[in-house]
Amino acid sequence: MRLVLLTDLHFGRARPDLVPPLLESVAAANPDLIAIAGDFVQRARAGQFRKARAFIDQLQHPWIAVPGNHDIALYNLFARAFAPRAAYRRWIAPDTEPMIETNDAIIVGLDTTHRWSHQRGLIRPRQIDRLCKIIDQAQGKPVVIMAHHPFHHRPEVEKKVMKGAADALTQWAACGPHVILSGHLHTWTVEPFVAQKSDAMTLQIHCGTGLSTRLRGEANEYAIIDLDGDQIIAERMTALADRLEFVRASRHSYQQTTTGWQAIP
Repeated sequence: MRLVLLTDLHFGRARPDLVPPLLESVAAANPDLIAIAGDFVQRARAGQFRKARAFIDQLQHPWIAVPGNHDIALYNLFARAFAPRAAYRRWIAPDTEPMIETNDAIIVGLDTTHRWSHQRGLIRPRQIDRLCKIIDQAQGKPVVIMAHHPFHHRPEVEKKVMKGAADALTQWAACGPHVILSGHLHTWTVEPFVAQKSDAMTLQIHCGTGLSTRLRGEANEYAIIDLDGDQIIAERMTALADRLEFVRASRHSYQQTTTGWQAIP
């Protein structure tokens, strides 16, 4: 099964000249499913959501999505208090935690947004329990979890890891191997989580922004992810600085073993 991971499009602060080459590159990848990990817009305004909707309407393959913290109104306190995801549900998708099961994999979306938190995410106990059951009952199928907020940060990252992330990683690792797709940090990372021995069961793929002008020293990018039984390959596709084109920048291969994910040379 082939997935494409898009995240942090940030319409309202996106590069319009990158939209056509991104759409063309994603179409050429010919994925079975496109996973969009939140932050469709910059400030959750209707005009920005219209542009995001126009983008996803041009996608040529099936897609699923979860909201990001920027998809919740920041300054509209009434909407933030009483209907924080209403605009997302209207313009993007009514379900903020979609799940798709095929013959080859199980893809589960998690809504990690919090109405009273501007940036930091939250993973709730009921979500942890639900995913643990899915991983435990997967019967050998790869389980791919998609969330906007990452479950682990490198030491140099200033943002706080979302609440509940450590508990989620520990409990899910005990349930079995899985992959987590995320965004939010506008950086690229592919590695197993190995803070504890059992946590090598978690393979993390953090992707940077597809279209935003806020690059934080990274290129605009997206990921192509191939699932083949107990193996996974993640390719980083980046936009070239000197021309409007996405090309492969790196390739990362891992295999699922009884002790966790191991890199394949």
